[in-house]
Amino acid sequence: MASWRQSANTCHLWPSYTSGLIAGMVNVASTFPINKVIFRQQINGLRFYDAVKQVHKEGLLMLYRGMALPLCQKSVQVGLMYGLFETFYKGLPTGIIADHTCRTIVAATLTGISEAFVATPFERGQSLLQTPAFHGKIKNTLDLRHHLTSVRQWYRGLGAILLRNCSTNCLFFLFRTPLRNALPSPQSRKGQFAVDFTCGACLGGANSTLIYPVNVVKSYQQKQISSSRESFFSSCKTVLKERNYKVRKLYYGVQLNFTRALISWGIINATYETCMTVFNSQTIRKHLY
Repeated sequence: MASWRQSANTCHLWPSYTSGLIAGMVNVASTFPINKVIFRQQINGLRFYDAVKQVHKEGLLMLYRGMALPLCQKSVQVGLMYGLFETFYKGLPTGIIADHTCRTIVAATLTGISEAFVATPFERGQSLLQTPAFHGKIKNTLDLRHHLTSVRQWYRGLGAILLRNCSTNCLFFLFRTPLRNALPSPQSRKGQFAVDFTCGACLGGANSTLIYPVNVVKSYQQKQISSSRESFFSSCKTVLKERNYKVRKLYYGVQLNFTRALISWGIINATYETCMTVFNSQTIRKHLY
């Protein structure tokens, strides 16, 4: 415990949390409409054109319905992802876990678990607000409390989110530095932003594509209001049955999801690194310490 506290005190970790928070907010504001179209493809098995047509028909006001929850959820989640990873990585006893790869995997897994317990209620609410069947039944974000009346209902889909977060966090933090080092060395701030954007975009696009079927099952679990205790694997079977056991139908929306992930994680990583540079500059430190 002493070594953990010493690491947390000597390493100024607040920039990681704050930079992640800002990066998450910028990302949601930029990509929410794309995410809504993807969600419609996931829950209804629609092709891209049909999903866009459905969202367009509902109008501009409905386009941003439900953004409050993902804005809070994603900003907090990204802030926790970067901040907790640094906290766990630097706080793990070097005498027990000295190898960089092992420390990264353990820190990323612990971060994914922590994120999941924070993010699941937000994702649950977002899923219901974006589901067309509840447009007339659930008025707004605050009205969710009248429909989700137990902890179990708020945490539906937790298993899928744990699987998604832990696996993608491990891949992201394991390959982030090697990929950045493999890219050309930037000669300017714009060049650095481009490198950070490319690094985040490549990792985000790959991760989101690999884990896409898990998100489809998670969306299926979270789009319903009931006291069902259906497990992740039972939900997988149900989703496959509804789609005539055609695995390719689990990938409806994956193209747009890949595009969104490229943009989203490019924005997140580039914004995070830019904020970290600003927060860690000597000028800022003089005013804060």
